[in-house]
Amino acid sequence: MRDPLNWSFPLGRLFGITIKVHLLFPLVAVGLVMWAVFHKSAAPGIWADATMVVVLLFLTVLLHEFGHCIAAYQVGGEAQEILMWPLGGLATVDVPHSARANFITAAGGPAVNVIICAGAAVALAFAFGRSWQPPWNPFWHPFYVNTPGWIELTTWDGVTEFAPLPVPVVMLARLFYVSWFTFLLNVLLIGFPLDGGRMFQCILWPYVGYRRATLYAVFAGFCAVAVVLVFAIAVNEVMPIFLAWFIFNSCQRQWIILETGGEDSLFGYDFSQGYTSLERDLEEPEQSVAAGPPPKPREKKLSFWQRWLQRRAERKRQRELEQQEAEERRMDELLDKIQREGKPALTDEEQRFLKRVSERYKNRH
Repeated sequence: MRDPLNWSFPLGRLFGITIKVHLLFPLVAVGLVMWAVFHKSAAPGIWADATMVVVLLFLTVLLHEFGHCIAAYQVGGEAQEILMWPLGGLATVDVPHSARANFITAAGGPAVNVIICAGAAVALAFAFGRSWQPPWNPFWHPFYVNTPGWIELTTWDGVTEFAPLPVPVVMLARLFYVSWFTFLLNVLLIGFPLDGGRMFQCILWPYVGYRRATLYAVFAGFCAVAVVLVFAIAVNEVMPIFLAWFIFNSCQRQWIILETGGEDSLFGYDFSQGYTSLERDLEEPEQSVAAGPPPKPREKKLSFWQRWLQRRAERKRQRELEQQEAEERRMDELLDKIQREGKPALTDEEQRFLKRVSERYKNRH
């Protein structure tokens, strides 16, 4: 309850993934519709246009987050839940600690937006009597408060019309727009937690290492914050300010985790419990030998669902072991550095990392 991000209610489960909606989301959605209704030049019936855009945006963002989850499954990872909140969606996934796995997972959401845009564009071009271009302009107006049902579209012949078009045409144009806008927002704004920032980090990862790539992505995010703030002031809008705050807060958190040597910044896994799982794996065989071999249980045939869960658990356990071994290797590197150059040669972050791990070992003995 102390974390405002957890103030949500479950909407259901799909493909084993829990879908939650933040308590602020319906309030913001209603607020956007009411903004259109109470606009000084609003015409009767504008609420229907605004509601359609909000619903299409919700569905598009939800499919975007499922794209991340499906991509996580494809690289051997897991997906737990999707949180829909006012500034978009957040997918909770667990993937292998590699640039390739993280890049594919991050790109899964924008890939879904591209598929939606392609389908809507093809339908607009060939499904109706006239061949319409999709609204490529990210600043296109999906509805006009003074003229309900009217939108501005251009045919492939170059003729622009501003008129009340058929409902399927309007719906497809709006679907393309919200998906296209979501794609551009996530890819062009390079900063955490947006997909552009994560893909930028993964591109740099093989060349400069995880830590430096994350730091570069954090600095790029601060630049994106400045751009969004300037845009918010120029257009006199409130939502871009919240977006800038969200990017700044996420980048700052990543920077703090990185500077304090947080393990989840190193490997995407929480090592706060130490090496307990690894130690159990090493201790249990000795105990079983001392007690003698246990009686062989009668084999029970597992169902498909149980075998699938077993494989997922095994993959997760293997990733945890690999991540723990990676931390041990880093400790060995730091100890070698101390032996060669002395303790003053360590950076502040390396000293904090060594101190924290040393205290962990001290508390266990």
